[in-house]
Parts: sequence; C-alpha cells; structure tokens
Amino acid sequence: MPQQRYQLYHEEKAKGGVAMTMFGGSSVVSPDCPATFGQLDVGEDRVIGYFEEFAERIHRHGAALMCQISHMGRRTRWDAGDWISPVAPSPIREPEHWSFPKTMEDWDFKRVRRDFAQAARRCKEGGLDGCELSFNALHLIPQFWSPAVNRRTDEYGGSLENRMRFSLAALQEVREAVGSDYIIRVR
Repeated sequence: MPQQRYQLYHEEKAKGGVAMTMFGGSSVVSPDCPATFGQLDVGEDRVIGYFEEFAERIHRHGAALMCQISHMGRRTRWDAGDWISPVAPSPIREPEHWSFPKTMEDWDFKRVRRDFAQAARRCKEGGLDGCELSFNALHLIPQFWSPAVNRRTDEYGGSLENRMRFSLAALQEVREAVGSDYIIRVR
C-alpha cells in the first residue's frame, strides 16, 4: 500500500511544481501476479483509502496523480504471495525469474480483464486523476504480442490481429469501468 513515507516523497515533487506525478510502477492487479518486486497491490478495495489520502496530499499543491497498473504474467515468481502459478500465453519458462507459467484458459482471460478494470476503478474511486496500463514488453499483455512467447493456435495466437485481441479487450473493459471522462494512458 502507498504509505505515508511514499506519499511524502511524491508530495515533495508536487511542492516543487511538477504538473503530474506517476507512482506505483507495475502495481499488481491479480492474485496470480504477487508483488514480488516491491510493487503496490491494487487488487483489493482496501487500497482506495490510501489513494484518497494520497490524492488529497498531491492535489493540494495543484498536481495530478496517476498510478501505473500491470500484470507481470510469466515475469513474476511462482513462490511468492499465495503460490498461485503465474499465467502466460504459452507455458514457456521465464528465464530471469524461473517461473513455469500456466497457459491462460478462457476463464483466465475474463478474470484478468476484470482485474485490470477493477484496479482502474479503484484508482478512480480513490481520487486519482488517471491510471496507466503498463504494457511493458516483458509483462503479460505484450507477452501475447510476441510470437517467441505466444505459441497459441487459437484466437489469441498466430496473426498480429489475434495476438492483439487480449490487449484491446482489456483496454476496452478498463474504459467501460471508469467511463470516458477518466485518463487512461497506455505505456
């Protein structure tokens, strides 16, 4: 959770005149993506109170506040959090963190899209000015884009259009959850 010390760091930037401060690099949205690298957990409603306090602290200096949300996919660790197997497009071991991911099934797609949408909703309800979906090349969504990692033969694999399907559906579900008047940034 973004506790006081973390908030004070960003408040100093706001006092210094920044127009916007982004926090929570790769904040996790799902239980199968535990915060193994010190990220924030935006997967539960309990974060909303922290966001409200954080937003009030930053807004009093005229700055905007956004949180980056993500799902690490196969890039996370298998032995952290609740020890739930990471998910990925295909069961290809991640070379740096040694996880052996489970291939995403139909219900995983629905759940992860919903997790992104609910994380964005929490950002909005917490008074943040927007959220950034981290489509970092090593995270879950872009793992679908890469034929080296995505070896699927269904509607999520093969052609570029198919490999983009999950990311576009996730982005659409996020937009539906927060409405058209909320900032959604994609990195």
